[in-house]
Amino acid sequence: MATTEDLHRTPPRPAPPPPAPEDEPGDESIDDVPMYRRRRIIIPVAVLLLLALGGVWYWYVNLRGYITSDDAYIDANRVAISSKILGRIARLAVDEADSVTAGEVLVTLDSTDLRSQLAQATASLALARESVTLARVNLARAQDDFHRADQQFKTSVITKEQFDHARSALDAAGAELGIAVSRVGTAEAQVGVVRAQLDNCTIVSPVNGKVAKRWVLQGDVVQPGQPVFSVYDGSRLWVTANLEETNLDALKLGDDVGISVDSYPDRIFGGRVFQFGGSTAAQFSLIPPNNASGNFTKVTQRVPIKISIEERTQGVSTRAVLLPGMSVEIRIKTF
Repeated sequence: MATTEDLHRTPPRPAPPPPAPEDEPGDESIDDVPMYRRRRIIIPVAVLLLLALGGVWYWYVNLRGYITSDDAYIDANRVAISSKILGRIARLAVDEADSVTAGEVLVTLDSTDLRSQLAQATASLALARESVTLARVNLARAQDDFHRADQQFKTSVITKEQFDHARSALDAAGAELGIAVSRVGTAEAQVGVVRAQLDNCTIVSPVNGKVAKRWVLQGDVVQPGQPVFSVYDGSRLWVTANLEETNLDALKLGDDVGISVDSYPDRIFGGRVFQFGGSTAAQFSLIPPNNASGNFTKVTQRVPIKISIEERTQGVSTRAVLLPGMSVEIRIKTF
């Protein structure tokens, strides 16, 4: 029989049902993946694939079989305009960036002292020529005296001593004529030297080109060989490119080259390889490498090559102004 305590006791709760088994991650099929999750996977993969294909295509079209370098610049023959003599600059006829032609006067030196020397040398030459005339007169008189003495000696009119004196006078007159003639030659040479120095007071341009640098000012005193101007020969320009020595085996004279000038990005230039350097560029650096100490680190050297340059842009009416030193990029076709 149930007691009061049993009547007030709470009945037990039923046990919860067992949880449903979860699907393993590997059991989910592609059809069960939502569409937005598929797009998040497919789109990045497709973009990466397109980028890879684009890189391969760019390499195949633009880089395969080509040697490229941006260590290149436009170059030309540079002429140092200098003085042959010591002198003060009286006039500078041109300045930097001016175009000059062959034979054009660029510099005039002060010639006041040289003109005075020319006048002195001319007077010395005139005196030497008069001395020759006088020596010839003396020689003619000595010859007459000798012939007269010879006749008198044969007829015993004069002594042998007097005859010997007449012959010595003839020899002396002949020697004086020779000295006078040599003095004329010396005086003429001196006049020529002074005139040459006067000619050197006028410095002309040996080439057609453009003045790149002016090194002195009007009124400065220049030494022999001291540069006054640096002029680039504008009749012929080329590209000097420093290529790695490992690329030389694939190059040959006449290879076609594509040239891109930084100053004219919208224009097309080209050329051909026409000269290989005789040594690496490091041999003519300010401090040439010296590996005799034993501290040797192998570095790939660069060899300069020269490339002709011509504009290949179609439909342009104005010619591009190319200046020595402009940066360029080259691409050499090797197949």
